[in-house]
Amino acid sequence: MRGHHTGIDSKPTHVPNRSGRPRLDRTRAGVLVGLASALASGLLACGPGGGTSAASNGKTHAVTYVDSRYHYRIDSPGRMIALADGTAVYAGPSQRLQVAVAQGAKAADLAALARDDVAAFASNTATLHLDWGPASISLRGRQLEKFVYSYESGTSPATGKPLTLVGVRYFLPRDATAAAVISYGIVSSQYDAQAADDIASSFEWQ
Repeated sequence: MRGHHTGIDSKPTHVPNRSGRPRLDRTRAGVLVGLASALASGLLACGPGGGTSAASNGKTHAVTYVDSRYHYRIDSPGRMIALADGTAVYAGPSQRLQVAVAQGAKAADLAALARDDVAAFASNTATLHLDWGPASISLRGRQLEKFVYSYESGTSPATGKPLTLVGVRYFLPRDATAAAVISYGIVSSQYDAQAADDIASSFEWQ
């Protein structure tokens, strides 16, 4: 995979056989498919919520988002908006960033949560290709779960060719009761593995 995982020591785990995957969580599957559709179409509906975005000092084009509901901050490629469902989203012309917070029992086992997300996405995306993971990694001194995938979603309006998208998902724990799920997506021709890791590395609980 292109220039992947600078500074990361990890070994990917195998994705469970589809015949034995857990029952699909319709809410989580809806979020996965909705985010994929938004990336492909360039449109994402935004609603009210609690959070602010401000220009990030010393980082060109980066915007720091501070979430007042779940008390975290992250540097985004553009202005994020807090939605009524508790997620925060940036929707740009070729990039998407979403942060959700998993709570309760799901947050206590991030490896299982990552596997469930892969299974949910695979059952709803016929062209899904799992490029890496899910696996436990160390990213700048923090332990988390991560997987990388790609898939085709329609055709490019500019070229008329199939549009290939790349998605990266990170699971960062706060404690045994809460974890951030960071989803970053971009058209494959612009994907930079280090840039994706830098966004995830900027996440901080407050």
